[in-house]
Amino acid sequence: MPAYFPLFVNLSGKTVSVFGAGQIAARRVSALLRYGACVTVTAPEIGTKIRELSLELPAKTPGQLLLKEHAYRPGEIEQEHADYVLAATDDHQVNAAIAEECKNKGIPVNNASDSSQCDFYFPALVEREQLVIGVTSTDGNHKKTARFCEKLRRLDDLAPQEEGTSHLHQ
Repeated sequence: MPAYFPLFVNLSGKTVSVFGAGQIAARRVSALLRYGACVTVTAPEIGTKIRELSLELPAKTPGQLLLKEHAYRPGEIEQEHADYVLAATDDHQVNAAIAEECKNKGIPVNNASDSSQCDFYFPALVEREQLVIGVTSTDGNHKKTARFCEKLRRLDDLAPQEEGTSHLHQ
């Protein structure tokens, strides 16, 4: 498995199409929204967490999250004009078709069900004192990443902090 270079990207105003609306998609959509991305979620059924995210968005960010309740349709990625695409459905074949369409169109894609089809990964995020730390493993071991982040969380619990400066996310 090749090592991925950690690259921090300004997502403010970038369009991200997310296919799928389950737990993985909800975690990723939440992070994308925090960093200013304009997100379109497409799924046959929109999950509760993503619906809640759409209700929590402040009025100053109308249109930041668009929900489309239908299954992926071949060819629709090009119509979306997305800067990035996430394939996070519960169907590995659909995710592979999305990844293939993105590769053919030159759009960076993350296939949640097959890391070999990913142009980029989503790291576990640790945000603290105006720092952002992205953690991933070079061997794809998500449990190792989670354990390391948990160590960072324990350090956070012990360190003196100003009120409201610590936010940890995974």
